[in-house]
Amino acid sequence: MPYARINMAEFRTRDEMTKTLSILKNDIKSVFPEIRAFTAIETSETSILTISVYDDKAAADRALEQRDKHHEDKDLSDIFSHEGFVECMYFDNEKLAL
Repeated sequence: MPYARINMAEFRTRDEMTKTLSILKNDIKSVFPEIRAFTAIETSETSILTISVYDDKAAADRALEQRDKHHEDKDLSDIFSHEGFVECMYFDNEKLAL
């Protein structure tokens, strides 16, 4: 069953947030090889909320280690997560172009 993790990350600077997001925009699969869906929402000048979906909880658990490695050299002031099984998900492919 699909499993999702919602992360709320607060960076010390906007530049650090932009740099981190740029890596994910360019090649998220290099950071999270098992990811199936990803959304990042800027919630303030220095914070971002992300929603990551994986095939199952085991894949999401493996992604935790990858997330921690990805954030090792980042200037985060806080990060917290919520997670659980996906009960409903919808994508309209014609609306996803950014």
